[in-house]
Amino acid sequence: MSRETEYPDWSKMPITLQHQFFSHARDEALACKQKLTEQAEKIRQFSSFPEFKRVSEDDQWKNWTVACVDGSYSPAISERIGARYGAYCGGYLIFKGEELVDEGYQSGTLSQDQVEDPEYTGMILSLLCINLERKIALHCLKNEGVDLLLIDGSFFGFRARCSEIRNKEINNGDFVTGGDLVDSVRDKSIELVNSGKAVGIIKRVHTTALDGWLLYKHGDESCCMGRNDRSILASLMSPKSWFAYEWLLGSPGAFNQFTGFRETYRRLVARRRFKGMNSVFKETVRLIERDIKRNLNCAPDDVLQTARRYLRCNNSAPPFCFETRKDADPKPLVAYFQAVHNPATGLPFPIDLIDENVSLPRGFTKEFVEEVEALLIRDEELDKIDLSNYFMYINPQKEE
Repeated sequence: MSRETEYPDWSKMPITLQHQFFSHARDEALACKQKLTEQAEKIRQFSSFPEFKRVSEDDQWKNWTVACVDGSYSPAISERIGARYGAYCGGYLIFKGEELVDEGYQSGTLSQDQVEDPEYTGMILSLLCINLERKIALHCLKNEGVDLLLIDGSFFGFRARCSEIRNKEINNGDFVTGGDLVDSVRDKSIELVNSGKAVGIIKRVHTTALDGWLLYKHGDESCCMGRNDRSILASLMSPKSWFAYEWLLGSPGAFNQFTGFRETYRRLVARRRFKGMNSVFKETVRLIERDIKRNLNCAPDDVLQTARRYLRCNNSAPPFCFETRKDADPKPLVAYFQAVHNPATGLPFPIDLIDENVSLPRGFTKEFVEEVEALLIRDEELDKIDLSNYFMYINPQKEE
């Protein structure tokens, strides 16, 4: 039985484009080399500032009941002439010690007419998924007697740009407008934080508090490293060590202010309103509080009550960030994370497992919509020409 030869995608382009992209790749490699060399020197100079601690031995987690919750939504929304379709799901796993004792899953779909910006459809689909995750997480807290709850991502990472969809009609289940959906996710997230038992495992770190702190300390933007905090710490942390922002920044929640510090500094300098680093800090605080009120319509203190730390479990994986209430004791947590981490990813193994269980395949939404269409085709009351037009691809030349 012959096997069809697979050729790299690069070779499928015209020869002229192939040669151009080889040239672009060489140029990009040289630019990247220069950038990495400059950043490495800045990280070396910074290395004397942060403090790292070793993970202490602690096996109390062996008596804990631990739930982990995650969800996913369509990697690609199905675009048809008549409507857009998306799907989402969420689930939980419950462990006693290292033994899996229970699991559960829920799902939902979104369909919208082709009248709104597709970017808003994506935002709404993401929020529906997060709302389902929060609903499942609260079920675990209230009904499953868990001692620790792990969620995938930060508690309020969804808040950016929520103001843009507050007045959008979505008419999905309990939610008439985007504002109804945002408020639901907000309230559930605040309840999770206030429980004191929930921890957010943050894989994709966008925090740049370390660069903000360097700018505040030295008053010179050239000291900044131009990397997110996880990338910087990956160059500095040894295995079985952890880092807390308060050790460097002075308070657990200061990562919020220092993350926005550099952008505020640039804005004030450009507008010729710079009056010293303390004024930049005050303006950063004002902007953060304004954005929270605008996007989530709640008191800033409801959101700014978390702390973030980093743990590096082994040498082959970078550190990961975890988020808790400010008053939560992180020491038993880092001991638990170190004990149950996945050597391949450095993350808590339960989080990797639930992530794998709920991930929707890329082609799933297309197949879901085709199933909807097939069911409608069998309905004798519908006009088949209209039906075909409604479900026609926006761009029939490309696969979804």
